[in-house]
Amino acid sequence: MALITPGLVDDGSWNQAGFEGLKQAEAEGIEIAYTERVTQDQQVEVFRNYARQGYDVVIGHGGEYMDAALQVAQEFPDVEFVVTNGNQSAANVTSFTLSYGDMGYLAGTLAGLMTQTNKVAIVSGQEIPVARDAIRGFEAGLKAANPDAELQVTFTGSWEDVDKAREAALALIGSGADVLWHVLDAADAGVLSAAEDEGVMVIGLYGDQSRFAPEAYLGSAIAEPAKLVYKAATEELNHQVNSEGVKEGVISVGDFTDRVPQEVQDKVKAVEEDLRTGAVTY
Repeated sequence: MALITPGLVDDGSWNQAGFEGLKQAEAEGIEIAYTERVTQDQQVEVFRNYARQGYDVVIGHGGEYMDAALQVAQEFPDVEFVVTNGNQSAANVTSFTLSYGDMGYLAGTLAGLMTQTNKVAIVSGQEIPVARDAIRGFEAGLKAANPDAELQVTFTGSWEDVDKAREAALALIGSGADVLWHVLDAADAGVLSAAEDEGVMVIGLYGDQSRFAPEAYLGSAIAEPAKLVYKAATEELNHQVNSEGVKEGVISVGDFTDRVPQEVQDKVKAVEEDLRTGAVTY
């Protein structure tokens, strides 16, 4: 199997998580290959090259690879194509999509319970479907936890540009936001550092990022993109769009720091359980 990523596989975020799933598959005897930092103008040719080389499964790690995968899949009907965070399927194309809505709902709940100014903010890269889902879920969780809280959102235009993310975060802090969340890849370091330097609070994405902002960090909306890549390598593909959220055991909340009172931690975990059982919808 081969993995195509938009960023570097040591970014400590989305790309690295996908690579870890690839390495898990390799440990089970699957031959692997990968190409990093594949931009839009390169996508089709990189997909084609792996298909020509005889790889059984080619994965585009990110929804931005959807169109290229669908195009090349028509040319190679005997090759399986997978898109993580994709939103379409075909005869030999399967999508595994993290529920960014669930992640957002949990992060929004935590933000709503912790804000002192009733102003919270999100920094994201581009206004693509997964970002919109995250924001929608965040706002729903925020309002359920704290109806008086207000949300501000900034799109920087880049998932990787740390400086742009930091500038956006500083501007949001300047407007009164005291809890930040991000929907970013490597650019997340800019948001985390801004929160740390300005003495506000920040929530992580995908996993524990407290080492980047030890004083500002509250906890994480946890997702496991590695599981999506591992599933693509080891399970029978169903040529459908598969949503992976709290109910499926892929999304959770945790990695709380001492800054979060136990009462708040308990409330947020209770909301996670309500999402799991369907008692909470949004």
